[in-house]
Amino acid sequence: MDLGPKSFMYGRKGPWPQPSPAHPQGEAFAVIHLPFIEKLDWWIHIGSRYMYSLGMAPFMLLKALFFNGLSPVSDTEFHAILTNSMMSKFLCPKLDEDDLINFKDVLEEGERYMITDLQAVQTVKPYKGIHVSATKTLFKMKMNDANEMEYEVVAIYVFKTNELFRPTDGDAWELAKYFVLQGGAICATLVVHPNLHFPLDAINAITKTSLPKKHPIVQLLKPHMRFTLPLENAVLTFGLSVLKNKPWMSYAPYPGHYDGLRDLLVEGFTGIKGNDSYPPYEFPMNPPKIYSKYGDFQQAYFDVMYTFVSKVLEKVDPNDRYVISWANYISEHVPGFPSGSEIFEGDNLVRAVTSYFWSITVAHSIDHYNYGEMDVRKVPMRLRQAPPVKGVKMNPLSKLVTPIDQMKYLMCMKMFFGPTNVTTLYKSKYKFEVEHGLESAVQEFKKEMEDLEKLMIEKGMNYIPLKEIAASIQY
Repeated sequence: MDLGPKSFMYGRKGPWPQPSPAHPQGEAFAVIHLPFIEKLDWWIHIGSRYMYSLGMAPFMLLKALFFNGLSPVSDTEFHAILTNSMMSKFLCPKLDEDDLINFKDVLEEGERYMITDLQAVQTVKPYKGIHVSATKTLFKMKMNDANEMEYEVVAIYVFKTNELFRPTDGDAWELAKYFVLQGGAICATLVVHPNLHFPLDAINAITKTSLPKKHPIVQLLKPHMRFTLPLENAVLTFGLSVLKNKPWMSYAPYPGHYDGLRDLLVEGFTGIKGNDSYPPYEFPMNPPKIYSKYGDFQQAYFDVMYTFVSKVLEKVDPNDRYVISWANYISEHVPGFPSGSEIFEGDNLVRAVTSYFWSITVAHSIDHYNYGEMDVRKVPMRLRQAPPVKGVKMNPLSKLVTPIDQMKYLMCMKMFFGPTNVTTLYKSKYKFEVEHGLESAVQEFKKEMEDLEKLMIEKGMNYIPLKEIAASIQY
């Protein structure tokens, strides 16, 4: 028996994905036409905060004037940022043919290496007086006394000048480090992190529209789909979006023009041909491998969430035609998502739902929390000196950025990069049907997260407090 329209959110007339208007062949499917109630909810709780925050520009300018310029970044700090933060997402164990050529003078036979590849920033078209360069940073891998993998910084290759720099290269090395950190900031926010936003919008829309309201998948995910679609629509289509990066915008910190910045989203989704550090997007049935404790932390949360989702979906009928249709719809719009014929194979359903649940809560929140703690004086978005050559004299740190550059960056940190929670994962309430008997599963889930947080604190790797994890993508 087919359920009637009243059994579905929005009476089966809810949101649905379509090709992205800006890049229909290069970006994830977008959700443009939204229910009025979702837009109103977003404006009341989130859009209004953005409008209020605009008034903080004078205070941010004063802060930028007071803390003028950049701060020194030691080699130890440089190493920590690239290997123990969200920028560790760029660590890749595969050196391509160009890497073997560019780093040939420092590669040692028998040693193992990692590369931090920030080639993606080559699409940026910088404004006059601002400089950007793609870079690659080489790390040597070694085991410490605790049998843990560690990385040693070996060299930086700067694309614009086609030169290799080592820690003994004085000012040229110091300047090269800032170009790496700049590239990391740009790629973190516009290449890798967007894959936790836009490809998942199709799952949000299709779940709301194609599954019955009382289905356990909907009841599990409903608290975690709130605010997201209007937020994504604002970022991708609003004329005042931070992506537009107009020179007059007080909150637009990026170094170049809109079209070059928008191409970074394309690189993140379609990948860079021949570059193993930037593969095409595939929906992750497991957390993507991150070669750091930052990745270990996320995997630990995924495992706890997997247990909870398993209990929620335990009684879903493997012949459930609504789930089969739901999976077919999503697989047409999200690369790598199991189709209707695959969704009940093994633990595909549990793993797919867990991955979405984990991505829009833990994985998304930790990126913002971690990046929001970074020092804008050490991880610049703009640089006012050309990329280094051997023997170059680096300009004073006070001259590498302007107060206006830093004011825009501070504003963007406040409005977009730093986390601002409206609802949280820990306080989420689930309206499961009584017959599902899942009240105890919810309490067990929260207790397991509390225990995990204690363990992460003991290990010195609690990247985000449990109660700071957002319930959905809301910033």
